[in-house]
Amino acid sequence: MSDIASVYAEISPLVLPLWESVKSVANSSFTTSLAGAFAGAIAAQRIVEKGKFREELVKEFHHTNAAISLATAAACVALALKKQHIKALKNSYDEDQKSVETHKEKIHTGQIAADTPLELRPNLLYLQEISPPITTIQEMVLTRLSTVGRAISAVTALAGAVANLNGALVKRNLLLDVFKNKQFPEGASFEHMYLGLPYGERHTNQEYGGSVEAVSLYTDDVIFFSMKLCEDLRDHGEILKKRYKSRLKGKPPRISTVNFEIARQDGLLPKDEDYEKWLSGFISAPENKSKWWQRISPRSWLN
Repeated sequence: MSDIASVYAEISPLVLPLWESVKSVANSSFTTSLAGAFAGAIAAQRIVEKGKFREELVKEFHHTNAAISLATAAACVALALKKQHIKALKNSYDEDQKSVETHKEKIHTGQIAADTPLELRPNLLYLQEISPPITTIQEMVLTRLSTVGRAISAVTALAGAVANLNGALVKRNLLLDVFKNKQFPEGASFEHMYLGLPYGERHTNQEYGGSVEAVSLYTDDVIFFSMKLCEDLRDHGEILKKRYKSRLKGKPPRISTVNFEIARQDGLLPKDEDYEKWLSGFISAPENKSKWWQRISPRSWLN
C-alpha cells in the first residue's frame, strides 16, 4: 500500500492539471459548437437519405402503375382478338371436324349415299399479327422495378406467348394462300388439307388444324400471362406501400387496379387449371411476423 501511495503522490501533481485542461476544453464553446455541428451533419444526412428514399420509392410506384397499364393493354389486345375472331374460328373448325365424323357415320349406317357432298363452313379469314408493347413491358419489369419471383417468369412467358401466337398466325395465313391458289399435293383436295383427311397413298396433312389449335392456345397464353403479370405487379405495389409507411409519413401513392370480370363473364379467360404446372412452380413464402418483444427491441428501431 505504501508503494501505491507513493506512486499516486508522485503523479497526482501531473494528472490534476491535465484533467483540468481536458475539462476546460470539453466545456469550451468550440467543443460545444463542434458537437452541434456534428449532430447537425448527421441530421442533414438523414434528411437527404430520407428524401432520396422517397424520391426513388415514388418513382417505382409510377413505374409499377405504368407496367400494370401496359400489361393490361397486352391482355386487352389478346382478349379482343379472341372475342372477335379466335373463338369463332376454333368453334367453327371443331364443328367442321364433327361434321366429318357425322357424315362418315351416316354413310356407314346407310342414312346417306357415299357420294353425298360434305357440307362445311370454313372460316378462312386472314388474321394479322398482334403488337402489344412487350419490349417496353420487359424493360420496365426487369430493369426499373425491384420485383422478384413469379413476375419475372410471367413477363418472360408473356413475351414468348406473343412470339408464338404471331408465328401461328403467320403459318395459318400461309396455308390460306395455299387454299386460295389451290396448291394442293397430288391427290389432295381442299377438304383433305383443311380437315387433315387421308389422301393418296396414306398421306395426311394436318398443318391447318394444327395452326388453328396453336392460334387458340397461344391467344390464351397471352391473356393468362398478361393477367398474372398484372396480379404480380399489384402485389408488388402492396409491398411498396408497406415500405413507404414504414419510413415515411402521409399516404403512399395509389396502385392501379384491373378488373377482367366482363371478360370472365364472356367466357374469354383461360382457366388456371390449364396452367397448373406453371403455377405450381411458385409458392408464396409465409409472412415473417416478429414477436412483440422483437418489435420493441432497440435493433428494430434501426430498421
